[in-house]
Amino acid sequence: MIKKLSNITLNHTRIEIDGRDSMIRVAGELLHAALAFDERYILLFITDNCQFEETLFIYLLDTQQNKIVDEADIYRMYSPGYFENLNIISDNTVSFEFMIEGVWTLTLYKTPKTAISHLSTVLPFQSVKRPFALSRYFNIKRSRG
Repeated sequence: MIKKLSNITLNHTRIEIDGRDSMIRVAGELLHAALAFDERYILLFITDNCQFEETLFIYLLDTQQNKIVDEADIYRMYSPGYFENLNIISDNTVSFEFMIEGVWTLTLYKTPKTAISHLSTVLPFQSVKRPFALSRYFNIKRSRG
């Protein structure tokens, strides 16, 4: 089950939970939303706060291991971006809008799924960037319009 959290803050690049430093460092400057999932994970939506070329950083933190277990960046060069309309769709799915790309849907998995990422070069106009991983804790996709 997904629920909104109000006890998470971003202090420069440090994530704080209940006012205590989690020792987890992230990119970005502005925390837009923090969501709890399955009583173990925290999903964060953070931006650079740069209106003319915005990047949305999505992090999934495992509170038992105290580390980032999955992440994705959404961006497009020279494109403004606004994070808005975050909605909880189901027990494991949220939707939101970012840039002019339409609605994005993020589905969380209770257990990681095997997913070998492509080892390709990052193209200048690519929208979603994810680090190489053998498993994924969430899937993200967009639907236009």
